[in-house]
Amino acid sequence: MSKYEHIFFDLDHTLWDFHSNSVEALEELFIAFDLATKSKVPSSQYFIDRYVYHNDRLWDLYRKNRMSKSRLRKARFEAALHDVGLDDKKLAKQLGLAYLEVCPRKTKLNDDALEVVAALHAHFTLHILSNGFHETQLIKLSGSGLAGYFEHVITSEKANSKKPNVRMFEYAERVTGASKDASLMIGDNVEIDIKGAHAFGWDVIHYNEEGVEHAFPSVRKLKELPGLLLAE
Repeated sequence: MSKYEHIFFDLDHTLWDFHSNSVEALEELFIAFDLATKSKVPSSQYFIDRYVYHNDRLWDLYRKNRMSKSRLRKARFEAALHDVGLDDKKLAKQLGLAYLEVCPRKTKLNDDALEVVAALHAHFTLHILSNGFHETQLIKLSGSGLAGYFEHVITSEKANSKKPNVRMFEYAERVTGASKDASLMIGDNVEIDIKGAHAFGWDVIHYNEEGVEHAFPSVRKLKELPGLLLAE
């Protein structure tokens, strides 16, 4: 029998295929807003690359409490448009709102995510522990078929803290009634998910698609998880 009672999953990049869903949404918006004509950039790829760069940069500031949620949502499109020659705050706001409507409703999951979650749900209490915005995470879970498997959806907005801050994990234990020795964190980001949970005293498994070398337990495919956890 496994010693775990509660398994906490990160959502974006771990279960929900953030990259594929985001790129698909951005490609649709590039066409819908006629950015090829307005920006003189003939294909969506450069625009998407610049958006991804700025989104990653600004999310890092948000995680460090150096940027607000509302500012992040506007600034990432303002910066991406600037890089394709468009300094248009009104257009950036329109793109930001459209993206929030389109992207969370995409349903692509990482390989075997739904099957793995279903298998683990039969043996453990599952929760989401995410730095993502609460309302968008709920939409993602519902649309992708994951929602029914998770007892609690714990986001940084609900916890008033963000991984890897210890307060996020403390909040998760209070809400779920979990104890350190019976909790496991599974996520894709070593710094945010894995080191944060490990420092708090939880066991961890890194969803490590790239096979990065480190000292933490890891799997390269989600389908490895049931065999690993149910064998204990």
